[in-house]
Amino acid sequence: MAEDASLFSLRDARASDMPYVDAYAYAEGMDVIPSEEGVRAAVNADDVPVGFLRIQRGRNGVAHVNPVVTCATWRGFGVGRALVEEALSREGELRLVARGASVPFYEALGFSPIPWEAVDLTVVDDCDGCEMREECCPRPMGKRLVEGNAG
Repeated sequence: MAEDASLFSLRDARASDMPYVDAYAYAEGMDVIPSEEGVRAAVNADDVPVGFLRIQRGRNGVAHVNPVVTCATWRGFGVGRALVEEALSREGELRLVARGASVPFYEALGFSPIPWEAVDLTVVDDCDGCEMREECCPRPMGKRLVEGNAG
């Protein structure tokens, strides 16, 4: 499938989007998202969410992606890429804990490994004690924009 950003647009999530957001999160084995705060939605032409990204600002002041999820039928259309790139342009720096299977996605966007200590503990506590940690192979990653260049 080819990337075609004209198939969707990005906007702040609304309360009415949360059933979709929670269903997409649940399908990936995640808990419900507590509110629309910090959530950007990718929506199709009918204004129905097809993916989302949630930013949490940790105590360290840095924006953390937790999580980014695309509806399975919309993968391959650039939804996740658009959400992450927009968040990076808005925030200037993003940190996250990638599931092992999603590491290549983030690497393709220019993210690189960072130390666990660089990720706010309020974000990584999802990994501590998780029954799926060994299967998931979480990896802390980050990217910072420098003078308008990705780096």
